[in-house]
Amino acid sequence: MIEHLAIAANSEIDSDKFFIQLLGLKKIREKIVSADLMEKFFGLEKEHKFVSYGSDTMTFEVFISADDTKAKDLYTHSCLLIENRDEFVNRAFSLGFTMIKV
Repeated sequence: MIEHLAIAANSEIDSDKFFIQLLGLKKIREKIVSADLMEKFFGLEKEHKFVSYGSDTMTFEVFISADDTKAKDLYTHSCLLIENRDEFVNRAFSLGFTMIKV
């Protein structure tokens, strides 16, 4: 069983929009992770804001960072199983997300 997934986002506003408004998750907690801990876990000597979103079955840990130099990976992705695809896609478009519908 997966306990959580961790990702990075460039904006807490965008992160809230995706996880709360689009996926319907709750914001569970927010904190600042010290530069010391960030260095120990990830080799980054800079503090980062951490936001956790979740439901009864899944939690996402999001590190908020203005550094987008690591966002060049085109292959990393997540797959969501949703009940009403068209409704979800329409909601995503209305929130301003770019969608690739295949």
